[in-house]
Amino acid sequence: MIFDNIQDLNLVLDISVIVIMMALAFGISVLLTPVMTHFLYKYKLGKNIRTSGAPVFTEMHQKKQGTPTMGGILIWLTTALLTGLFWLLATLFPDVEMLQRMNFLSRAETYLPIAAMLFAAALGIV
Repeated sequence: MIFDNIQDLNLVLDISVIVIMMALAFGISVLLTPVMTHFLYKYKLGKNIRTSGAPVFTEMHQKKQGTPTMGGILIWLTTALLTGLFWLLATLFPDVEMLQRMNFLSRAETYLPIAAMLFAAALGIV
């Protein structure tokens, strides 16, 4: 049988975690996109074209005026939501092995990428 070897089972579980996280991130992003787009248009958080530069440049980029920016918020917000959610679930239900596998905040090798993402997000907001 394919699952006779424990390594095969661990591999299947690890791949399952990746697929589940990917599907959840996609679903959350799809659900949050209309809300975020509405917010960005409502508060006019769009592209501003400076008119003080070259007139040719201003004319060429005028169609970009008002285009919402800050789409990266959706990427780091989804990651932060999933990280926090699975950390909380793994803390509340320590006996559920699948939740422990999905709690990637508990692994030391994930601290640096998460910190780098949050640092880049802070730079992007400014």
